[in-house]
Amino acid sequence: MPSEIYLVKVGMTMEEGTVEEWYVADGDRVEPGEMLYRLETEKVNLDVDAETTGTVKHLADAGTTCKPGDVVGFIYADDETIPDVLPTPKPKLDIAVAGEASANDTPQEPSAGEREGPAPRKKEPAAAKPRRAGGRIAASPVARKLAGELGVDLANVTGTGPRGRITKEDVQAVADAAANAPAGAQAGSSTPLTGMRRTIAERMRGSLRDTAQLTMDMEVAMGDAVKLRRDLVAEWESDGIRVTYTDLVLAAATKALGQHPAMNSALKDDALVRFEAVHIGLAVALDEGLIVPVIKDAQSKSLKEIATHSAELATRARDGKLTLDDVEGGTFTVTSLGMYGVDTFTPILNPPQAGILGVGRIYDGLRWEGETAVKSAMMRLSLTWDHRVLDGAPAAEFLAAVRDFLESPYRLLV
Repeated sequence: MPSEIYLVKVGMTMEEGTVEEWYVADGDRVEPGEMLYRLETEKVNLDVDAETTGTVKHLADAGTTCKPGDVVGFIYADDETIPDVLPTPKPKLDIAVAGEASANDTPQEPSAGEREGPAPRKKEPAAAKPRRAGGRIAASPVARKLAGELGVDLANVTGTGPRGRITKEDVQAVADAAANAPAGAQAGSSTPLTGMRRTIAERMRGSLRDTAQLTMDMEVAMGDAVKLRRDLVAEWESDGIRVTYTDLVLAAATKALGQHPAMNSALKDDALVRFEAVHIGLAVALDEGLIVPVIKDAQSKSLKEIATHSAELATRARDGKLTLDDVEGGTFTVTSLGMYGVDTFTPILNPPQAGILGVGRIYDGLRWEGETAVKSAMMRLSLTWDHRVLDGAPAAEFLAAVRDFLESPYRLLV
């Protein structure tokens, strides 16, 4: 009997997934550990490995959306006869998930667990122009087909996919570069909205449509915070920890959420759900979009631990090594554009969370001591909140609490 290739389930809340791309062409041979297909879900994209040796036969075409446990293909052993018409097996209803049910105080928070079927992996750093055994260039079937249509030599393409595999985007980029070289700028190009970009587009549109969002700004005197950060950078240098201003904001927001739990809430099924734990998300910008890993139980972590966790999560996000558990269960989000010179902006809620805090740049300004203006480093915070969950006054009180912690930053060490 051939080995069945299942659509892997990655989380208790996953209802469907898409075989975005097959890495092994129909009829090609595969070895254990080699990438089979790219799975696209609402939360993350994962690469699924083969567990056995044999010939791959596709049952679901690239772009097909299936339910977890559905059979999307087969791997036939060398001594098996491949039929002209593939069987249509029943889905594996008891397929294991990549996470278990979460505690009652977190929204949709699966934890890492055992998986049945092929194990999904995140993308690894690419190697230029990889070749399989026998000198064959490693490229996805879709990339090979597109290269043939566009007349692109795969030997001239550098792969950016898993383990350096050439993707259709790589082929298209080479074709576009060749077309633009002699003729200069073209009228424009059209790129399908897929993967992370499509997920972001759908979630942000749904966020604005389904919530009552308002944003308020508040100025913060950061003089003492600048001094504290400088001291902590020197103090923790031997531990390899370099605290950032965003870390200070994460710690201040965590403490403020403890004082104002209405902000650490969500509206679900016409009921207000208030979370005891603070699982604070940190928005990280990637080339392909934005992802928000979560520092779990931040209320029980010190500033040093928050700085350590945020650095680890940001590094894993940029290396493509986040797991589903890393991005699930957030109750509040912090996002920063200060490093780009932005003073203030309007963040969009990350549903079902009731609040998101935007962080601007630090600039030279003035603060008032009685009737005297004193030069000080200043920063603006932008809080977007769901007016269905709480009103403007409690939202302002929360934001003021964040400001107070940052203006008296040594309280963050207590």
